[in-house]
Amino acid sequence: MKTLVASSLIATLILSGSLHAFGMFDIDIDKKIQRNANLIKEYESRIKQLEERNKYLRDEKAKNPALYVKKPLYEDLKDKYIHRIKLNGAQTDKINFMIKDDVVSLNMNMKNEEKSQDAYFYNSFYFSRSFSIPNDVAQDKISHKIDGDYFEIIMPKK
Repeated sequence: MKTLVASSLIATLILSGSLHAFGMFDIDIDKKIQRNANLIKEYESRIKQLEERNKYLRDEKAKNPALYVKKPLYEDLKDKYIHRIKLNGAQTDKINFMIKDDVVSLNMNMKNEEKSQDAYFYNSFYFSRSFSIPNDVAQDKISHKIDGDYFEIIMPKK
């Protein structure tokens, strides 16, 4: 009988120790409840921030929907090739377009300066892209245009 009581006591101690170790038998449940409440507040705050960010993005898209239209960057049609470069709102007057030695080149050099009493900001951005002209293209008929937020190079086939 003593062995049975002793083994039951040992089993109870081991079981309660393991339950406590795995957090299943925690005496201070109020701390857990408070922690969960704090997490809920934090998540609600982050959800509100995400909703505000989505509203801002929807408003920006509504202001200029052409900036957010997705088009294929390359198309091989029956009568022409079309190469598109996404401008991401860049100033189109800064784009240089050139055809030389069977290569179409596009480059853009944008510089921006801002001065205030407190600071001076200078930002420079350079972009370059080149495409070789296929043999079946009439080089003298190559054209380009701005379509929404894309710079399109149209290469008519012979």
